[in-house]
Amino acid sequence: SLLKKKKVGIDHVTLLSTNKLKMVKAKKYVLAKQFDGEPKESDIQLVEEELPPLKDNEILCEAVYWSVDPYMRFYMPKHTAGTPMFGEQVAKIIESHHSDFPVGKYVVGNFGWRTHTVANVTDPSLSRFYPFQVLPDFGKLPLSLALGTLGMPGNSAYFGFLDLCQPKKGEVVVVSGAAGAVGNHVGQIAHILGCKVIGFAGSDEKVKWLTDELKFDKAYNYKKIKISDALREAAPDGVDCYFDNVGGKISSTVINHMRDFGRISVCGAISAYNVKEGEVDTAPVVQPAVVMKQLKMEGFINSRWKQRWQEGIKQNLKWIEEGKLKWRETVTEGFENMPKAFFGMLKGENIGKAVIKAKSYIDKMVKTKKYVLRKQFDGLPKVSDIQLVEEELPPLKKDEILCEAAYWTVDPYMRAYMSRYPVGTPMFGEQVAKIIESHHPSYPVGRYVVGFLGWRTHSIINVTDSSNSSFLPFHLVPDIGNLPLSLALGVLGMPGNTAYFGFKEICQPKKGEVVVVSGAAGAVGSHVGQIAHILGCKVIGFAGSDEKVKWLTDELKFDKAYNYKTVNINNALKEAAPDGVHCYFDNVGGTMSSTVLDHMCDFGRISVCGSISAYNTKTGMF
Repeated sequence: SLLKKKKVGIDHVTLLSTNKLKMVKAKKYVLAKQFDGEPKESDIQLVEEELPPLKDNEILCEAVYWSVDPYMRFYMPKHTAGTPMFGEQVAKIIESHHSDFPVGKYVVGNFGWRTHTVANVTDPSLSRFYPFQVLPDFGKLPLSLALGTLGMPGNSAYFGFLDLCQPKKGEVVVVSGAAGAVGNHVGQIAHILGCKVIGFAGSDEKVKWLTDELKFDKAYNYKKIKISDALREAAPDGVDCYFDNVGGKISSTVINHMRDFGRISVCGAISAYNVKEGEVDTAPVVQPAVVMKQLKMEGFINSRWKQRWQEGIKQNLKWIEEGKLKWRETVTEGFENMPKAFFGMLKGENIGKAVIKAKSYIDKMVKTKKYVLRKQFDGLPKVSDIQLVEEELPPLKKDEILCEAAYWTVDPYMRAYMSRYPVGTPMFGEQVAKIIESHHPSYPVGRYVVGFLGWRTHSIINVTDSSNSSFLPFHLVPDIGNLPLSLALGVLGMPGNTAYFGFKEICQPKKGEVVVVSGAAGAVGSHVGQIAHILGCKVIGFAGSDEKVKWLTDELKFDKAYNYKTVNINNALKEAAPDGVHCYFDNVGGTMSSTVLDHMCDFGRISVCGSISAYNTKTGMF
């Protein structure tokens, strides 16, 4: 599966051992016949091997994790049929005849694809490739990291990139095989050092991971684009450092884009590992406006700013109190109406923020109601795709609180987000909830919290669990006076901060500049337009109905607003922005965004927040 590039490696691919019994015989995989092109299951054979009694300085190890890596395909043809499959593993010592390797400790070494191994710890061949060692204390981190970030791939990236490429802040770094265990690590090091990072990977899913999660400045699916055009777009002044995991045509093209005195570190040649595979697809997909005008185009997710979350809330609240920032919600009452509100929002029926308000509960419930994914969305979601179920809640433990939902939110991104998860997964989303029972002094009964608790009536939360804030901060709702609590899901919450940080920090608008907002009547878009107005910009909005357009111009004071369904976008921009657009806040993507890009001024700035036009396609964003 890895060799067919079906895996996105956060660090590497690991297989978890489930066999906990001590064995007299070890199971191992050996080479049944030489690989001919892409390896097949019939090329590898599972056999048993009887283990001898231990001698002095020997240890008996039981595998816990194995690693599979692309280089194994290249390494094994050097050996004959019957050779054990090569690779590292993390193993637990279950018997020992050496005091420095006590029973219960873990080691990492090139033991291959086998369940049990007898190793002489004084044999220098154990460290032929990498040091054979007892694992240090990883704390709460998984032991499998010894095969990834805290092991061979991590050190390949660290030394191979830093020592050979010697990158400097501000330089342009290109990484091929960028979604692999080594490549993604190199890209993150480059990012840490202040470099501009461009990655090439083999699927849209991998590309999205690189840009959304790892903060690569640019990433491309090399199977779908023309590499030379992508480099002209992303690195118009050339490439300073190239970390090569691939070889072949990708590397030839990158080398032709290197700057004088550029540095190249050659780590691998994945393109040659499966010799019968075809060459990369170089079908051209490029936006001339981005290349020719050197636009700054950066995608983001708002969790980038979670450490500054309260700053955004305070600033937005200040603007509301000063009368500079208006808000509007479409409120649906009743948890049972959640799907209806969700699907209505997806069809564009609401204006501003869509929220669901909970009815009062007469009795305390020992069971919570929750919505789960009944089947994967196929195009526009249907009511039958979601199922309402009940779940019994356990008694509270130390540091836990019991929350009762007051408001839920439904947002367009949920359509794309849920496509990544299997049937039975609870529907994802934020809510404002009231604490009705508490075992933690900092979260008293009666206060309200906001967090990603999903589509459920009641939740038990351990407030000391850091995973509560893995996406955005889980926190008590601050005092917002007489304003409704639902604003913690809107202008005083995630949408408000998405607008505040995503527009101000990425577009960096200046007084007098022209700002275009797509999806302008949504929770984020309407907020962005008002911030632009506050800063003295000319604001142009696009929305999906005449009612929304009227709200944008009459209430929110957009300078111009258009119903994109009834106007020619190109003509509208010629009318409203004859001298071009300086900043574009993109919630939509698709044809609209392509048109706006062609109207950008030189050195314009684009903040890509969403891609609503793709959410209800059959493939969505993922």
